[in-house]
Amino acid sequence: MTAETLSEKTAVEDASMFRAPNAVFVVGPTASGKSEFAFRLAKELNGVVISADSMQIYRGLDVGTAKETPARRAEVPHEMIDVVDKTDEFSVAAYAEMAKSCVKKAQNEGKLPIIAGGTGLYVEALLYPMKFGGSDKNAELRASLEDECEEKGAHVLYDKLRALDPVTADRLHPNDVKRVIRALEIVLTTGKPMSQTKDERPEPTSDDVIMVAFGCKDRAALYARIDARVDEMIRNGLVREVASIGTFNCQSMQAIGYKEFSGYELIRDGEIVLSEDELKEIAEKIKKNTRNYAKRQLTWFRRYPFARWFEAGDFASAAGYVKNRLNSGNRT
Repeated sequence: MTAETLSEKTAVEDASMFRAPNAVFVVGPTASGKSEFAFRLAKELNGVVISADSMQIYRGLDVGTAKETPARRAEVPHEMIDVVDKTDEFSVAAYAEMAKSCVKKAQNEGKLPIIAGGTGLYVEALLYPMKFGGSDKNAELRASLEDECEEKGAHVLYDKLRALDPVTADRLHPNDVKRVIRALEIVLTTGKPMSQTKDERPEPTSDDVIMVAFGCKDRAALYARIDARVDEMIRNGLVREVASIGTFNCQSMQAIGYKEFSGYELIRDGEIVLSEDELKEIAEKIKKNTRNYAKRQLTWFRRYPFARWFEAGDFASAAGYVKNRLNSGNRT
């Protein structure tokens, strides 16, 4: 078997792990009830919750990421939580490899993998495992791109890809250097973007994927849920959690709920010195940024024609849909 054939075979196998009825996806914007539904579903259906949240991977960031409590995680298995230190770098590619291992383990144990989260790039990486086949290989160009990345940084290559192939760029993370270089290699060699070559990933259909998406028909209701969640995080000790990191010069601290504290003195001699007015100002920034993020999440997940949407909190209808889909076929 050639390397090209093996790569294609691997991509097909990777995709099949997430096709119905082998797995369930639970997605939607922040504060829409994804985690609660995934917890209940896993408890009822002998499942494992696999987080698709780009912040819950960090150890020590608990309050601001709304992680499930240790007690709940002991009651229902959760994976892809607390997998790297809070100051470590982490990529979409690393997530995909680790999450696939978690899915395989769950399936081998006869459990239902339930991928739950709102990070669109993480979900995308599992739904569309990208092949690295032999089409349009150009070793000299690839070496040149790798040198350019080393010299100028990954963001330069990503910006170049966005200009030449925005569709593929939207599917990739700027730090996913291997895939960015592969996409550039194709478009620069053939003059055609990856989406028009045989490396294009097949689009799943409604029959292929079981995906539950939660939202709110009334946008104000979603925003109220977000505001309440931010207030609860602050009551639960978000200020001390942010102060414990000690630096804002790391990937994790650029996230909503943490970056808004930058520039403020939080704690002195073990005591919180942030004033009530400052805390209120920060809270409003977090709420505004989270609302904007929720809008982007809704836009992202509405691109999936196979997603079945439910009103936030309508767990009974969503569970009924999942059970019907699972009962329509046997897990492999």
